[in-house]
Amino acid sequence: MCGIAAAPTAEEVFVLLESLQHRGQESAGIVWVENGELKFEGGMGLVKDAIKKFVSKGPAIGHVRYSTSGGYSRIQPVYNKRIALAFNGNIINFKSLEPSSTWDAEALITSITNEITKGYDLFEASKKVLSKAKGSYSIVILDREGKLVVARDPWGFRPLASDIPYIASETAALEDIGRRWTEVPENKIMLIEEGSITKEDTLTEPKTPAYCSFEYVYFERPESYFNGVNVHVSRVRMGEILAKEKPAEGDVVIPVPDSGRSAAIGFSRASGIPLDEGLVKNRYMGRSFIMPPGVREKIAMRKDGVVRDVVEGRRVIVVDDSIIRGTTMKRIVKLLKDKGAKEVHIRIASPPVRAPCYMGIDFPSKEELIAFGRNEEQLAKLWGAESVGYLSIKGLREAIGLKHLCVACFSDIYPFPISEEEVKQMLSTHRA
Repeated sequence: MCGIAAAPTAEEVFVLLESLQHRGQESAGIVWVENGELKFEGGMGLVKDAIKKFVSKGPAIGHVRYSTSGGYSRIQPVYNKRIALAFNGNIINFKSLEPSSTWDAEALITSITNEITKGYDLFEASKKVLSKAKGSYSIVILDREGKLVVARDPWGFRPLASDIPYIASETAALEDIGRRWTEVPENKIMLIEEGSITKEDTLTEPKTPAYCSFEYVYFERPESYFNGVNVHVSRVRMGEILAKEKPAEGDVVIPVPDSGRSAAIGFSRASGIPLDEGLVKNRYMGRSFIMPPGVREKIAMRKDGVVRDVVEGRRVIVVDDSIIRGTTMKRIVKLLKDKGAKEVHIRIASPPVRAPCYMGIDFPSKEELIAFGRNEEQLAKLWGAESVGYLSIKGLREAIGLKHLCVACFSDIYPFPISEEEVKQMLSTHRA
Protein backbone atom coordinates (compact mmCIF):
# COMPACT_ATOMS: atom_id res chain seq x y z
CA MET A 1 0.00 0.00 0.00
CA CYS A 2 1.33 3.40 -0.95
CA GLY A 3 0.20 6.91 -1.75
CA ILE A 4 0.65 8.76 -5.05
CA ALA A 5 0.10 12.35 -6.10
CA ALA A 6 0.49 14.70 -9.07
CA ALA A 7 0.15 18.47 -9.34
CA PRO A 8 1.34 21.46 -11.40
CA THR A 9 4.20 22.10 -8.93
CA ALA A 10 6.46 20.02 -6.69
CA GLU A 11 5.48 22.17 -3.72
CA GLU A 12 1.85 21.12 -4.09
CA VAL A 13 2.86 17.48 -4.48
CA PHE A 14 4.83 17.75 -1.24
CA VAL A 15 1.70 18.94 0.58
CA LEU A 16 -0.38 16.14 -0.94
CA LEU A 17 2.18 13.55 0.13
CA GLU A 18 2.06 14.79 3.71
CA SER A 19 -1.72 14.26 3.57
CA LEU A 20 -1.08 10.70 2.36
CA GLN A 21 1.66 9.89 4.88
CA HIS A 22 -0.57 7.33 6.61
CA ARG A 23 -0.36 5.18 3.46
CA GLY A 24 3.41 4.76 3.61
CA GLN A 25 6.15 5.66 6.07
CA GLU A 26 9.23 3.90 4.70
CA SER A 27 10.32 6.31 1.96
CA ALA A 28 9.11 9.29 -0.06
CA GLY A 29 10.06 11.02 -3.28
CA ILE A 30 9.16 13.68 -5.83
CA VAL A 31 10.06 14.00 -9.53
CA TRP A 32 9.45 17.27 -11.33
CA VAL A 33 10.12 18.79 -14.75
CA GLU A 34 12.78 21.47 -14.90
CA ASN A 35 14.00 22.88 -18.24
CA GLY A 36 13.01 19.76 -20.14
CA GLU A 37 14.65 17.38 -17.66
CA LEU A 38 13.31 15.18 -14.88
CA LYS A 39 14.66 16.03 -11.44
CA PHE A 40 14.36 13.83 -8.34
CA GLU A 41 14.44 14.41 -4.62
CA GLY A 42 13.68 11.73 -2.06
CA GLY A 43 14.96 9.22 0.45
CA MET A 44 14.08 6.93 3.31
CA GLY A 45 11.73 8.02 6.06
CA LEU A 46 8.79 10.39 6.32
CA VAL A 47 8.03 13.08 3.73
CA LYS A 48 9.45 15.88 5.86
CA ASP A 49 12.73 13.99 6.33
CA ALA A 50 13.12 12.41 2.89
CA ILE A 51 12.32 15.42 0.70
CA LYS A 52 14.47 18.44 1.53
CA LYS A 53 15.13 20.38 -1.66
CA PHE A 54 13.03 20.79 -4.79
CA VAL A 55 12.07 23.37 -7.38
CA SER A 56 8.37 24.19 -7.06
CA LYS A 57 7.79 25.13 -10.70
CA GLY A 58 6.99 22.52 -13.33
CA PRO A 59 4.62 19.52 -13.26
CA ALA A 60 5.49 16.94 -10.62
CA ILE A 61 4.55 13.51 -9.26
CA GLY A 62 5.24 12.00 -5.86
CA HIS A 63 5.05 8.85 -3.79
CA VAL A 64 5.01 7.63 -0.19
CA ARG A 65 5.98 3.99 0.13
CA TYR A 66 4.84 1.01 2.12
CA SER A 67 6.78 -1.82 0.57
CA THR A 68 5.30 -5.10 -0.60
CA SER A 69 7.75 -5.80 -3.42
CA GLY A 70 11.40 -5.00 -3.98
CA GLY A 71 12.57 -4.58 -0.38
CA TYR A 72 12.74 -1.65 2.02
CA SER A 73 15.45 0.41 0.37
CA ARG A 74 13.46 1.19 -2.78
CA ILE A 75 12.13 4.68 -3.42
CA GLN A 76 9.50 5.89 -5.87
CA PRO A 77 8.95 7.62 -8.20
CA VAL A 78 11.27 5.51 -10.34
CA TYR A 79 12.64 7.50 -13.26
CA ASN A 80 15.01 7.64 -16.21
CA LYS A 81 15.84 10.32 -18.76
CA ARG A 82 12.47 9.92 -20.51
CA ILE A 83 9.80 9.25 -17.89
CA ALA A 84 9.06 8.97 -14.16
CA LEU A 85 6.49 6.64 -12.62
CA ALA A 86 4.78 6.27 -9.24
CA PHE A 87 2.13 3.68 -8.45
CA ASN A 88 0.14 2.14 -5.64
CA GLY A 89 -0.56 -1.57 -5.90
CA ASN A 90 1.15 -4.79 -6.86
CA ILE A 91 1.82 -6.26 -10.31
CA ILE A 92 1.59 -10.04 -10.08
CA ASN A 93 2.95 -10.82 -13.54
CA PHE A 94 5.75 -8.24 -13.60
CA LYS A 95 8.29 -10.85 -14.74
CA SER A 96 6.29 -11.48 -17.89
CA LEU A 97 6.32 -7.75 -18.61
CA GLU A 98 10.09 -7.47 -18.15
CA PRO A 99 11.98 -10.69 -17.28
CA SER A 100 15.13 -8.88 -16.17
CA SER A 101 13.32 -6.70 -13.62
CA THR A 102 13.72 -7.20 -9.89
CA TRP A 103 10.46 -5.55 -8.80
CA ASP A 104 7.19 -4.39 -10.29
CA ALA A 105 7.87 -0.63 -10.51
CA GLU A 106 11.08 -1.36 -12.41
CA ALA A 107 9.21 -3.70 -14.76
CA LEU A 108 6.59 -1.05 -15.52
CA ILE A 109 8.98 1.82 -16.25
CA THR A 110 11.31 -0.39 -18.32
CA SER A 111 8.45 -1.83 -20.37
CA ILE A 112 6.85 1.56 -21.04
CA THR A 113 10.20 3.11 -21.97
CA ASN A 114 10.85 0.22 -24.37
CA GLU A 115 7.54 0.90 -26.10
CA ILE A 116 8.40 4.60 -26.41
CA THR A 117 11.71 3.73 -28.08
CA LYS A 118 9.71 1.70 -30.64
CA GLY A 119 7.85 4.86 -31.64
CA TYR A 120 4.75 4.82 -29.43
CA ASP A 121 3.86 8.08 -27.67
CA LEU A 122 3.57 8.21 -23.87
CA PHE A 123 -0.17 7.54 -23.83
CA GLU A 124 -0.11 4.56 -26.21
CA ALA A 125 3.04 3.07 -24.66
CA SER A 126 1.50 3.28 -21.19
CA LYS A 127 -1.78 1.79 -22.34
CA LYS A 128 -0.01 -1.03 -24.16
CA VAL A 129 1.90 -2.08 -21.05
CA LEU A 130 -0.80 -1.46 -18.43
CA SER A 131 -3.37 -3.44 -20.39
CA LYS A 132 -1.10 -6.48 -19.92
CA ALA A 133 -0.43 -5.86 -16.22
CA LYS A 134 -2.17 -8.32 -13.91
CA GLY A 135 -2.86 -7.04 -10.44
CA SER A 136 -3.65 -3.74 -8.77
CA TYR A 137 -2.45 -0.29 -9.68
CA SER A 138 -3.33 3.35 -9.47
CA ILE A 139 -0.56 5.11 -11.34
CA VAL A 140 0.84 8.45 -12.48
CA ILE A 141 3.49 8.70 -15.23
CA LEU A 142 5.29 11.94 -16.08
CA ASP A 143 7.53 12.64 -19.08
CA ARG A 144 10.19 15.32 -19.51
CA GLU A 145 7.79 17.46 -21.56
CA GLY A 146 5.37 17.68 -18.63
CA LYS A 147 2.79 15.28 -20.06
CA LEU A 148 1.04 13.18 -17.43
CA VAL A 149 -0.63 9.77 -17.77
CA VAL A 150 -3.07 8.71 -15.04
CA ALA A 151 -4.63 5.24 -14.84
CA ARG A 152 -6.54 2.92 -12.51
CA ASP A 153 -6.53 -0.84 -13.04
CA PRO A 154 -9.48 -2.66 -14.68
CA TRP A 155 -10.67 -4.12 -11.36
CA GLY A 156 -10.41 -0.85 -9.43
CA PHE A 157 -8.60 -2.37 -6.45
CA ARG A 158 -6.91 0.84 -5.30
CA PRO A 159 -8.40 4.34 -4.83
CA LEU A 160 -7.57 7.33 -7.02
CA ALA A 161 -9.12 10.79 -7.09
CA SER A 162 -8.65 13.80 -9.36
CA ASP A 163 -9.36 17.47 -9.81
CA ILE A 164 -7.48 17.78 -13.08
CA PRO A 165 -4.54 18.43 -13.10
CA TYR A 166 -4.37 17.43 -9.41
CA ILE A 167 -4.24 13.71 -8.60
CA ALA A 168 -4.12 11.92 -5.23
CA SER A 169 -4.66 8.44 -3.84
CA GLU A 170 -7.40 9.72 -1.53
CA THR A 171 -10.13 12.31 -1.79
CA ALA A 172 -9.21 13.74 1.63
CA ALA A 173 -5.77 14.77 0.37
CA LEU A 174 -7.31 16.87 -2.39
CA GLU A 175 -9.72 18.45 0.08
CA ASP A 176 -6.72 19.38 2.25
CA ILE A 177 -5.49 21.73 -0.47
CA GLY A 178 -8.94 23.11 -1.22
CA ARG A 179 -9.68 21.08 -4.34
CA ARG A 180 -12.92 19.52 -5.43
CA TRP A 181 -12.62 15.94 -6.62
CA THR A 182 -14.06 13.10 -8.62
CA GLU A 183 -12.91 9.51 -8.41
CA VAL A 184 -11.01 8.12 -11.38
CA PRO A 185 -13.09 5.19 -12.69
CA GLU A 186 -11.61 1.71 -12.80
CA ASN A 187 -10.17 0.67 -16.19
CA LYS A 188 -9.55 4.31 -17.13
CA ILE A 189 -6.41 5.84 -18.63
CA MET A 190 -6.02 9.59 -19.27
CA LEU A 191 -3.43 11.89 -20.78
CA ILE A 192 -3.14 15.35 -19.21
CA GLU A 193 -1.37 18.17 -21.05
CA GLU A 194 -1.13 21.76 -19.80
CA GLY A 195 -3.79 21.14 -17.18
CA SER A 196 -6.41 19.47 -19.40
CA ILE A 197 -7.34 15.94 -20.45
CA THR A 198 -6.36 15.53 -24.10
CA LYS A 199 -6.86 11.76 -24.44
CA GLU A 200 -8.73 9.12 -22.49
CA ASP A 201 -9.62 5.50 -23.06
CA THR A 202 -10.34 2.19 -21.35
CA LEU A 203 -7.43 -0.15 -20.73
CA THR A 204 -9.10 -3.50 -21.44
CA GLU A 205 -12.49 -5.04 -21.93
CA PRO A 206 -14.64 -4.48 -18.82
CA LYS A 207 -13.84 -6.60 -15.76
CA THR A 208 -15.97 -7.33 -12.73
CA PRO A 209 -14.79 -4.71 -10.21
CA ALA A 210 -12.97 -5.86 -7.08
CA TYR A 211 -12.66 -2.86 -4.78
CA CYS A 212 -10.31 -3.56 -1.88
CA SER A 213 -12.38 -4.01 1.28
CA PHE A 214 -9.29 -3.44 3.44
CA GLU A 215 -9.16 0.16 2.25
CA TYR A 216 -12.44 0.68 4.12
CA VAL A 217 -11.37 -1.37 7.13
CA TYR A 218 -7.99 0.24 7.80
CA PHE A 219 -6.03 2.15 5.22
CA GLU A 220 -7.98 5.22 4.19
CA ARG A 221 -8.51 8.34 6.25
CA PRO A 222 -12.03 8.52 7.76
CA GLU A 223 -12.83 11.64 5.69
CA SER A 224 -12.05 9.90 2.39
CA TYR A 225 -14.53 8.45 -0.06
CA PHE A 226 -13.86 5.29 -2.04
CA ASN A 227 -16.30 4.36 -4.81
CA GLY A 228 -18.75 6.89 -3.43
CA VAL A 229 -18.74 5.43 0.10
CA ASN A 230 -17.48 7.49 3.02
CA VAL A 231 -14.89 5.50 4.98
CA HIS A 232 -15.96 6.68 8.45
CA VAL A 233 -19.62 5.90 7.79
CA SER A 234 -18.77 2.39 6.56
CA ARG A 235 -16.62 1.75 9.66
CA VAL A 236 -19.40 2.89 11.98
CA ARG A 237 -21.72 0.44 10.24
CA MET A 238 -19.11 -2.31 10.69
CA GLY A 239 -19.22 -1.67 14.43
CA GLU A 240 -23.02 -1.64 14.52
CA ILE A 241 -23.29 -4.94 12.69
CA LEU A 242 -20.49 -6.43 14.81
CA ALA A 243 -22.44 -5.61 17.98
CA LYS A 244 -25.41 -7.56 16.61
CA GLU A 245 -23.37 -10.49 15.31
CA LYS A 246 -21.01 -10.80 18.30
CA PRO A 247 -22.58 -9.13 21.34
CA ALA A 248 -20.66 -8.90 24.60
CA GLU A 249 -21.70 -8.01 28.15
CA GLY A 250 -19.60 -5.08 29.23
CA ASP A 251 -19.47 -1.79 31.09
CA VAL A 252 -17.49 0.28 28.61
CA VAL A 253 -16.49 0.18 24.93
CA ILE A 254 -13.02 1.48 24.10
CA PRO A 255 -11.42 1.77 20.66
CA VAL A 256 -7.91 0.81 19.68
CA PRO A 257 -6.80 4.22 18.37
CA ASP A 258 -7.00 5.56 15.84
CA SER A 259 -8.48 3.37 13.11
CA GLY A 260 -10.70 1.42 15.53
CA ARG A 261 -12.52 4.53 16.73
CA SER A 262 -15.24 4.68 14.07
CA ALA A 263 -16.17 1.02 14.56
CA ALA A 264 -16.20 1.48 18.34
CA ILE A 265 -18.71 4.32 17.90
CA GLY A 266 -20.93 1.96 15.94
CA PHE A 267 -20.57 -0.87 18.47
CA SER A 268 -21.47 1.48 21.32
CA ARG A 269 -24.50 2.86 19.49
CA ALA A 270 -25.87 -0.56 18.62
CA SER A 271 -25.17 -2.17 22.01
CA GLY A 272 -26.09 0.76 24.23
CA ILE A 273 -22.82 0.32 26.15
CA PRO A 274 -21.06 3.65 26.84
CA LEU A 275 -18.05 4.62 24.73
CA ASP A 276 -14.91 6.02 26.32
CA GLU A 277 -11.21 6.50 25.58
CA GLY A 278 -9.34 3.88 27.56
CA LEU A 279 -6.31 3.48 25.32
CA VAL A 280 -4.12 6.46 24.51
CA LYS A 281 -1.92 6.33 21.42
CA ASN A 282 1.57 7.78 21.29
CA ARG A 283 1.04 9.85 18.15
CA TYR A 284 4.74 10.09 17.42
CA MET A 285 5.12 6.35 16.87
CA GLY A 286 3.38 6.06 13.48
CA ARG A 287 1.27 3.15 12.20
CA SER A 288 2.90 -0.11 13.31
CA PHE A 289 1.15 -2.26 10.69
CA ILE A 290 2.93 -0.53 7.79
CA MET A 291 6.36 -0.66 9.46
CA PRO A 292 9.06 -3.23 8.63
CA PRO A 293 9.42 -6.30 10.89
CA GLY A 294 11.54 -5.54 13.91
CA VAL A 295 10.56 -1.88 13.83
CA ARG A 296 6.92 -2.97 13.82
CA GLU A 297 7.31 -4.97 17.03
CA LYS A 298 9.21 -2.21 18.83
CA ILE A 299 6.53 0.35 17.97
CA ALA A 300 3.75 -2.01 19.03
CA MET A 301 5.39 -2.38 22.45
CA ARG A 302 5.36 1.36 23.12
CA LYS A 303 2.47 2.93 21.28
CA ASP A 304 -0.45 2.55 23.72
CA GLY A 305 -1.10 3.79 27.25
CA VAL A 306 -4.12 3.07 29.45
CA VAL A 307 -6.47 5.43 31.34
CA ARG A 308 -6.88 3.59 34.64
CA ASP A 309 -10.08 5.37 35.71
CA VAL A 310 -11.85 4.24 32.52
CA VAL A 311 -11.06 0.52 32.85
CA GLU A 312 -10.44 -0.27 36.53
CA GLY A 313 -12.99 -2.73 37.93
CA ARG A 314 -14.96 -2.77 34.67
CA ARG A 315 -15.78 -5.23 31.93
CA VAL A 316 -14.05 -3.71 28.94
CA ILE A 317 -14.97 -4.28 25.30
CA VAL A 318 -12.00 -3.43 23.08
CA VAL A 319 -12.91 -2.67 19.45
CA ASP A 320 -10.22 -2.78 16.76
CA ASP A 321 -10.55 -2.46 12.99
CA SER A 322 -8.53 -5.60 12.16
CA ILE A 323 -5.84 -7.94 13.42
CA ILE A 324 -3.20 -9.29 11.06
CA ARG A 325 -0.19 -10.61 12.96
CA GLY A 326 -1.46 -10.11 16.51
CA THR A 327 1.61 -8.06 17.41
CA THR A 328 -0.29 -5.63 19.63
CA MET A 329 -3.39 -7.32 21.03
CA LYS A 330 -1.82 -9.61 23.64
CA ARG A 331 0.01 -6.63 25.08
CA ILE A 332 -3.17 -4.50 25.10
CA VAL A 333 -5.06 -7.15 27.09
CA LYS A 334 -2.22 -7.36 29.61
CA LEU A 335 -2.04 -3.57 29.93
CA LEU A 336 -5.78 -3.34 30.57
CA LYS A 337 -5.74 -6.08 33.20
CA ASP A 338 -2.66 -4.61 34.85
CA LYS A 339 -4.66 -1.37 35.17
CA GLY A 340 -7.51 -3.21 36.87
CA ALA A 341 -9.88 -4.27 34.07
CA LYS A 342 -12.20 -6.97 35.42
CA GLU A 343 -12.76 -8.58 32.01
CA VAL A 344 -11.51 -7.87 28.49
CA HIS A 345 -13.61 -8.78 25.46
CA ILE A 346 -12.04 -8.22 22.03
CA ARG A 347 -14.23 -7.35 19.07
CA ILE A 348 -12.80 -6.98 15.57
CA ALA A 349 -14.76 -4.95 12.97
CA SER A 350 -13.63 -7.12 10.05
CA PRO A 351 -13.46 -10.85 9.36
CA PRO A 352 -10.40 -12.94 10.32
CA VAL A 353 -7.53 -12.40 7.87
CA ARG A 354 -6.67 -15.95 6.81
CA ALA A 355 -5.24 -15.64 3.31
CA PRO A 356 -2.36 -13.77 1.66
CA CYS A 357 -2.96 -10.51 -0.18
CA TYR A 358 -1.33 -10.25 -3.60
CA MET A 359 -2.82 -6.84 -4.42
CA GLY A 360 -0.53 -4.57 -2.44
CA ILE A 361 -0.97 -5.24 1.27
CA ASP A 362 1.89 -6.67 3.29
CA PHE A 363 0.74 -10.13 4.29
CA PRO A 364 2.02 -12.46 1.56
CA SER A 365 1.96 -15.79 3.47
CA LYS A 366 -0.63 -17.54 5.62
CA GLU A 367 1.90 -18.49 8.27
CA GLU A 368 2.32 -14.90 9.50
CA LEU A 369 -1.45 -14.41 9.95
CA ILE A 370 -2.52 -14.88 13.57
CA ALA A 371 -6.03 -16.07 12.61
CA PHE A 372 -4.78 -18.74 10.19
CA GLY A 373 -5.61 -22.11 11.72
CA ARG A 374 -7.07 -20.57 14.90
CA ASN A 375 -10.69 -20.01 15.93
CA GLU A 376 -12.02 -17.24 18.19
CA GLU A 377 -11.78 -19.35 21.36
CA GLN A 378 -8.14 -20.19 20.67
CA LEU A 379 -7.31 -16.55 20.03
CA ALA A 380 -8.99 -15.49 23.28
CA LYS A 381 -6.83 -17.96 25.18
CA LEU A 382 -3.71 -16.85 23.30
CA TRP A 383 -4.31 -13.18 24.14
CA GLY A 384 -5.60 -13.73 27.68
CA ALA A 385 -9.03 -12.27 26.90
CA GLU A 386 -12.44 -13.44 28.08
CA SER A 387 -13.76 -13.57 24.50
CA VAL A 388 -12.94 -12.67 20.89
CA GLY A 389 -15.47 -11.92 18.17
CA TYR A 390 -14.99 -11.02 14.51
CA LEU A 391 -17.34 -9.43 11.98
CA SER A 392 -18.54 -11.83 9.28
CA ILE A 393 -17.80 -11.39 5.58
CA LYS A 394 -21.53 -10.93 5.04
CA GLY A 395 -21.55 -8.21 7.69
CA LEU A 396 -18.57 -6.48 6.10
CA ARG A 397 -20.27 -6.44 2.70
CA GLU A 398 -23.44 -5.05 4.26
CA ALA A 399 -21.51 -2.33 6.07
CA ILE A 400 -19.68 -1.12 2.96
CA GLY A 401 -22.78 -1.45 0.83
CA LEU A 402 -21.12 -2.29 -2.50
CA LYS A 403 -21.79 -5.34 -4.62
CA HIS A 404 -18.27 -5.77 -5.96
CA LEU A 405 -15.58 -6.07 -3.32
CA CYS A 406 -12.30 -7.95 -3.06
CA VAL A 407 -12.47 -10.00 0.16
CA ALA A 408 -9.71 -12.44 -0.82
CA CYS A 409 -7.70 -11.92 2.38
CA PHE A 410 -10.77 -13.03 4.35
CA SER A 411 -12.20 -15.68 2.02
CA ASP A 412 -9.13 -17.07 0.18
CA ILE A 413 -11.09 -16.55 -3.06
CA TYR A 414 -9.35 -14.22 -5.49
CA PRO A 415 -10.88 -12.07 -8.26
CA PHE A 416 -8.83 -13.93 -10.87
CA PRO A 417 -6.57 -17.01 -10.97
CA ILE A 418 -3.03 -16.60 -9.64
CA SER A 419 -0.52 -19.28 -10.60
CA GLU A 420 2.02 -20.87 -8.26
CA GLU A 421 4.79 -19.47 -10.43
CA GLU A 422 3.43 -15.93 -10.08
CA VAL A 423 3.27 -16.36 -6.32
CA LYS A 424 6.88 -17.58 -6.24
CA GLN A 425 8.03 -14.62 -8.29
CA MET A 426 6.29 -12.18 -5.96
CA LEU A 427 7.64 -13.82 -2.82
CA SER A 428 11.16 -13.88 -4.27
CA THR A 429 11.18 -10.07 -4.39
CA HIS A 430 9.22 -9.50 -1.19
CA ARG A 431 11.40 -7.76 1.39
CA ALA A 432 14.47 -8.51 -0.75
